[in-house]
Amino acid sequence: MYEKIKLFLNKKRFLFIVISGVVIILALIIIFQIIASDKAQLNEGVNVLVSLETRDLYTMEERIDIMKRKAVDPGDYSALFGSSVVFGDSIAEGLGLYGFLDSTSLVAVMGKSTETSLEDVPKLVNLSPRNVFFELGLNDISHPYSTLESYISSYEKLIDSVRSQLPNTQIYICSIFPVTDTVLQDEPEFSQIETYNAALIEMAKQKNVTYIDTYTLLKNNPQYHTEDGIHVIREFYPMWLDLLVNNSDLKKLL
Repeated sequence: MYEKIKLFLNKKRFLFIVISGVVIILALIIIFQIIASDKAQLNEGVNVLVSLETRDLYTMEERIDIMKRKAVDPGDYSALFGSSVVFGDSIAEGLGLYGFLDSTSLVAVMGKSTETSLEDVPKLVNLSPRNVFFELGLNDISHPYSTLESYISSYEKLIDSVRSQLPNTQIYICSIFPVTDTVLQDEPEFSQIETYNAALIEMAKQKNVTYIDTYTLLKNNPQYHTEDGIHVIREFYPMWLDLLVNNSDLKKLL
């Protein structure tokens, strides 16, 4: 009888050990799966962070600006060009005088040529824009000692200077705006505008920058000239800005 009881107890002890072992193994499997899941989630989180770090921050900022623009006023170009700069002469200066762009989106001074604009590159570098739109040429043509060769040479130096200091900035070249027929009669040197623009197209190809035909827009709409036949009235500026947007990376934000 004693032996039977002893054998029975031994069997129960064995079953207890086996069951305990199975429970421990199952617990370890569950713990391992939890750890593996947490590690996978951690890796996924790291990948997301890396993706965010490498994302184009300029584009994100511009999209935020666009959202603000649409929420406030569809005609407010200052938000759309918040990470861009228009670099030019008195025609570009009008963008600020008429309130279309903020001062942080403009490097424009009356009388500027490609040669004298080199001294303004530090201002552009300090603004560090995503895009820069150059509008220069009328003052080069009107200068008595300027030639097509010197104009292109100065423009190339300007582009090289900007590119070396702002390698991530997209560069756009606007064609030289036309003048009225009356101006052409009084100042025949402006008859070279189309020749200069043809040279700009070739230079843009060689420098791998984008050329934007702004000449045709004003040529087809001469009513937007001021009385002097060279500058433009306020109503022309939205047309010009829309043309810049539709021919640049800014279009992707709309």
